Amino acid sequence: MAELNEILGNERIKEHFITAVHHKKISHAYIMEGDKGSGKKMLAEAFSKILQCEGRETTGLVESCGKCESCIQMEYHDHPDVIWVSHEKPNVISVGEIREQIVNTVEIMPYKGPYKIYIVDEAEKMNAAAQNAILKTIEEPPEYAVIFLLTTNRGAFLDTILSRCILLATRPVPGTAVEKYLVEKCSVSKEEAEFAAGFSLGNIGKAEAIVSSEEFQDLKELTLSILRYIHEIESYEIADKVKEYKKYKNRIEDFFDIFLMWFRDIMLLKADNSVNAEAAKKKIIFKNEYAYLKKQVDKLDLEAIDYVIGKIHRARVRIKSNVNFDATLELLIVEARREF
Repeated sequence: MAELNEILGNERIKEHFITAVHHKKISHAYIMEGDKGSGKKMLAEAFSKILQCEGRETTGLVESCGKCESCIQMEYHDHPDVIWVSHEKPNVISVGEIREQIVNTVEIMPYKGPYKIYIVDEAEKMNAAAQNAILKTIEEPPEYAVIFLLTTNRGAFLDTILSRCILLATRPVPGTAVEKYLVEKCSVSKEEAEFAAGFSLGNIGKAEAIVSSEEFQDLKELTLSILRYIHEIESYEIADKVKEYKKYKNRIEDFFDIFLMWFRDIMLLKADNSVNAEAAKKKIIFKNEYAYLKKQVDKLDLEAIDYVIGKIHRARVRIKSNVNFDATLELLIVEARREF
């Protein structure tokens, strides 16, 4: 696991944690908000490692020593006083799970560390009963208790929980920093790193997943094979292509992101005043597809581009609402083609 000072970006959050340790003012409850892959878990875990480090008592440093028993246990995700709250159902954290894993155990003193730390990932999935169950613990915690609620959407929490937690929001990492990280740590080409940094919009976890996933590369190529010729694709071709997406159902969000980024690039090129292609390419994500994008720029006005982008967002909602998968994708492609 990464040390706090090794984590890329999110300097304000890291500074907040370091200051809290230095002044010995650790909050009992934190809400950490950010997109999936934005580093919430890494930050919570690295901060927990510092809090539980036995070596800090002798060194006096505001960092983990990496050598004591607690640090080693944290490395192996085996520290008895750092509890990752789990849930059985994919879309909900129940009141029973919160009571069993937090409420009924928080009064038991830490086994070895100075703190008993609970990390609740996907905390927005707590239903109202679960949130009310954890509320009393947040309101009247034991001195040693620290609770992290990791979420993509703070709006899912009750106001009473929001008002009693320190809110920390992750931020995108600058593209150049992401590119450097991917080239050095993931051994990818500068071209691949540049695409992943742009496509992920500074989300380091997503960027790393992109360059390491063969499945994503296959999905990307399938989607580009549609987008390059979307202005002239035949209906029977659309139906055939959509059938190929069934094996990528678990990555449907990536499909929508690719589609969205393509039309974002068209919009940028439409508004671009650069006198040469190289200057224009610097502004877009699909740099290798410039020739195809440029052809489509001349066929669309800004209103049509905006319309297609709206349809992409609508298709996302339809999929999340369990509308027929094939029909949703076919309709999106047909609606996009119609604008040319």
